[in-house]
Amino acid sequence: MARTRYTFYYLQNPNTEEIGYVGMTTEPLSRRLARHMTEALGREHSPNSVKNEWIRHMYDNGLRPLIQELEVSNFQDHIQAGHREAYWIAKMKEGGHYLTNMTTGGAGTPGLSMEVTEEHKEKISKAMSGDYNLDKGIEMRKAGASWKSIYEELGMGRTNFYKLYKEKIEQAL
Repeated sequence: MARTRYTFYYLQNPNTEEIGYVGMTTEPLSRRLARHMTEALGREHSPNSVKNEWIRHMYDNGLRPLIQELEVSNFQDHIQAGHREAYWIAKMKEGGHYLTNMTTGGAGTPGLSMEVTEEHKEKISKAMSGDYNLDKGIEMRKAGASWKSIYEELGMGRTNFYKLYKEKIEQAL
């Protein structure tokens, strides 16, 4: 059976040297970092909003996370590689790093990895209610932002934005 080469890596804040995420990929690290940036800036769907927020915070301060290789290994399948990813996540946590990984690693979502704080619950609730997006959209439109820049900034697809927020923003103005 053919084996696939997997690279295990972490993302790091270049200023604080804080390690915030551990992952695995079969693509070049530069391409994987580009996809993390695309996800964080709302141009591609990503379920990990905590990681995206961490990356956006760096981006808003003129930074990009560094991507650093931990290990390169060959595995027969994604499940075997996932066990190794789980190992690296656990090892980093044992080393005192607060990771933004949503799961313990591996194929699928074996288990939540991060503690959900009251502040995080409040952000989730606000995002689910739409208040945050609406308020931010109103402020951006008042400042002269285009509809496209608003839905991109909010990390929304065009269709959902127009369906949920455009009319409400116009009414608020």
